[in-house]
Amino acid sequence: MLQDMLAFILVVVVLTNQSGVYGTTILSSIGPYKAVTERFLDFEHSESQNHSRPWRWHLRTTHFNPQKPKEIQLLNGNVTAVNRTFDDSLPAAVILDIRSNNQWKENAFVFRFRKRACTALRTNIPFFYDALFKKSEMKGVCSHGPGVYEVNNVPVEWTFPNVPIMPYGVYRFRLMCGREEDLIFSGAAECRLVPRLE
Repeated sequence: MLQDMLAFILVVVVLTNQSGVYGTTILSSIGPYKAVTERFLDFEHSESQNHSRPWRWHLRTTHFNPQKPKEIQLLNGNVTAVNRTFDDSLPAAVILDIRSNNQWKENAFVFRFRKRACTALRTNIPFFYDALFKKSEMKGVCSHGPGVYEVNNVPVEWTFPNVPIMPYGVYRFRLMCGREEDLIFSGAAECRLVPRLE
């Protein structure tokens, strides 16, 4: 009985340990991940709200090739801002909806930032922030005025350093900046979280 249990534990350890095993491993459904974007879209938080936000994104990335999982996606397009400043006086929210049974399960994960929206973006999505705003940043001040922020074939790693482990799957990433009654930005990106290969 004890020998059978030890043999079973040994088999589980060998199959789940990826280092030093030259064969098929059992992958967990949660762990270190790499995010892969599939498309960006405008997302209206409420049907009754005005559809023209002061800040809008028009972005796309290159397709993810599963045969080359370490290849970094390239970001193209722009973020267009009209008559409003994006800075740390604003709150922000990130909502992740997960795709399950052929439909979106809304609000699977919710991250709210009561203030300091610009710094929250810079801290939590650093490669994306740098691609768009680093050139316009003045001495570390996190504030960006109206204008067009362009990116052309900029490599972007979709890493979120403050959220190192997540369940793998298909997500809709919704980003909203501003107050509920006065959002200056509301956008979404459909993405997949896949296991990160070292």
